[in-house]
Amino acid sequence: MKQTATFRQPAGFFDPNNLQVTFSTKSNKELKLAYWLFNMMGKPGLVKAGGLATVWALKLGLPIKGLIRNTVYRHFCGGETVQEAQQVIEKLAAARVHTVLDYAAEAQETEAGFDAVQEEILNNIELARDTKAFSYISIKLTGIGPNEVFEKLHKQEALTQEEQQAFKRTEKRLDSICKAAAGADLKVYIDAEECWLQRPMDELAEEMMRRYNTGHAVVFNTLQMYRTDRVSYLQDCLARFAQEPVFLGVKLVRGAYLEKEQERAKEHGYPCPVFTKKEETDKSFNRAIDICLDNLDRVELCAATHNQESISYLTERIQRDEIKNHLQRIHFSQLYGMSDNLTFNLADAGYNVSKYLPYGEVATTVPYLIRRAEENTSIAGQMSRELSFLAQEIQRRDL
Repeated sequence: MKQTATFRQPAGFFDPNNLQVTFSTKSNKELKLAYWLFNMMGKPGLVKAGGLATVWALKLGLPIKGLIRNTVYRHFCGGETVQEAQQVIEKLAAARVHTVLDYAAEAQETEAGFDAVQEEILNNIELARDTKAFSYISIKLTGIGPNEVFEKLHKQEALTQEEQQAFKRTEKRLDSICKAAAGADLKVYIDAEECWLQRPMDELAEEMMRRYNTGHAVVFNTLQMYRTDRVSYLQDCLARFAQEPVFLGVKLVRGAYLEKEQERAKEHGYPCPVFTKKEETDKSFNRAIDICLDNLDRVELCAATHNQESISYLTERIQRDEIKNHLQRIHFSQLYGMSDNLTFNLADAGYNVSKYLPYGEVATTVPYLIRRAEENTSIAGQMSRELSFLAQEIQRRDL
């Protein structure tokens, strides 16, 4: 798809404070909605109570879908169908921002549900192949396979014959998606999940890399760097693939289940698997960046973060080390509806950057929306930064 935006900043110079670039795609109405939403999300008690109330209201069939659709859903999601999401995809592409399309189906419980998610993703891959509208898709493995099987495999417990068959079907679904993506020249980001499910997910991701990452990275495994073991996992993974003609696809995030991980570790009496101090997570994330850059001859990196310091660190290393092929080997990504000052200014400076764009029926996306609201509330300084930028732009536009 032709992208028409022009550089306003010198190539390579990343300025996250250029608000004219930050909000170039937002209408006055969208700007005001964003300000109202982030103002509401700045109240932790309201976010938690609102999340519970929303879940129960939907379960009871109360008529609140319209309210959700016109507020938080509109800000964080692309639409209820992929056709609706295409309008957002085109808008992002005009600003040279790519899309990571994500069918927002939370953990399924039936084989029919898993098959439906697979079919939706395969349809999206076919659409991307035909239209060239987007080049990335995201997949959550609990959307195509049973949660309880992943948990048993993580604990290295024996599976029943029925569970073994279920896992084989899960692998087959994932393989069909990765194979189709490779044929359509798309990249597949496999989401990380809770640590008590992750080992078999890592193994599946690595197996898909062996099958499809021979010329370049098609499949990316997601590493949550708030986990205390992920730096060593990355190093071990590089060592395992050292003698194989495989490009490692590495997507770095900080982590999405901090409180849940801490609470479960305490409840079950095992060592906490995540860092308890933000500084330790920051150090872990940047250490992983260094490891990937030191192995860029066989690694493709996606830095999926809202942390300005880590992004600046990576862009400065790209410039300092004169990494000429960074558009092919290094990707940045942020969630749709968050940190536009990072995304659009990265694109404007000539970096490869995307928005992670979920879509799906309103009721289906509610768990995702609640997580986004809670995440914004819990990240230190996130609300104040978003509100400050929005307030400045509203004042600049004299609204």
